[in-house]
Amino acid sequence: MHVLVIGGSGRTGKLVIDDLLQKEHHVIALVRNPGAMEARNGLNIVEGTPTNLSDIREAFHSHTPDVVIVTLSAPRASDSPFAAPISPPRLMADCNANVVAVMKEFGVKKVVILQALGVGASWPNMSCVLRLLMSKSNMSYQYDDHNHTDKEVRGSGVTYVMVRPARLVETDVTAVREWPHDGKGIPLMATASRKSVAGFLVDAATEKSWDNSAPVISN
Repeated sequence: MHVLVIGGSGRTGKLVIDDLLQKEHHVIALVRNPGAMEARNGLNIVEGTPTNLSDIREAFHSHTPDVVIVTLSAPRASDSPFAAPISPPRLMADCNANVVAVMKEFGVKKVVILQALGVGASWPNMSCVLRLLMSKSNMSYQYDDHNHTDKEVRGSGVTYVMVRPARLVETDVTAVREWPHDGKGIPLMATASRKSVAGFLVDAATEKSWDNSAPVISN
């Protein structure tokens, strides 16, 4: 299978590419700085940004993918999740809209998008402490952008999977637990390792089990 990864130079995106290559899929990675990516067998690196339709088309022209995985996050002033955003308020929504537009041009039917617990229907079942934190901090901009993405993609007509993990952590845990699409019952301090999330994104891209759903996951 040929998979286009948008956001492949990020922490989760790199793990997605690792997982895909280990499973002998072919990967096209659209990245702003190709020098940040290691050349590997099965990996085709295309320079560009998903903010530009022409760059996405170039990635599709290099080899039309069977499915697209998007692991974008909006840049912040520092690595802290509460740092001020340094990107336009609809960066992720607009990039995903561009991806979907080019998918339709090339007849590609499926996109898998990394989001977060608390987006969409899962918001009411995130703990009240976390809801207060997310709504009163700079994280609110990220959640607004994710929710705009949800509306853009659901209304596009393409097959989608919007994956909503609990708080990401840097561990090697790989076992994943799924929760209802609204996240009901998920523990207050639930976490998800990036490695497990990357594996889930790949499974969602290569299988049909989660098509047109927004699974909430944790370890």
